[in-house]
Amino acid sequence: MYASRKLFFKLSITALLIVFSLGCKKEPGEGGFATIKGRLYVKNYDPTFTVLLSEYYLPGESVYIIYGETNEVGDNVRTTNDGTFTFKYLRKGKYKVYAIGKDDTKPSLNVPKETLVEIEIKEKKQVVNLSDLVIIK
Repeated sequence: MYASRKLFFKLSITALLIVFSLGCKKEPGEGGFATIKGRLYVKNYDPTFTVLLSEYYLPGESVYIIYGETNEVGDNVRTTNDGTFTFKYLRKGKYKVYAIGKDDTKPSLNVPKETLVEIEIKEKKQVVNLSDLVIIK
């Protein structure tokens, strides 16, 4: 009797472990070891977007990340004094990183425009170095 209970217990635990391991696919987002890095560069134009007044790496500006296939912001960070931003502790999956500037095709409307980059992290400890995100101010 004791041996059958012990066998039943082992089989039950094994079945539960299999069910939990199959049902727990980790989605993109925080909780991993990967990193996405980049710098935010701004081109500052006159009000008609015809004359470039200055260009530089932009400190203190928000950069956003979207996890997976959703349209919701997963997190945001501020750029450092040299325009650098970093999203750490990410899992494998697809991401979108973006910053918001002005739309130079509609100078009189002062419309915001996203500069967006899509990334896929394929390795557990991958570090993705993006080329500069360029926005217009």
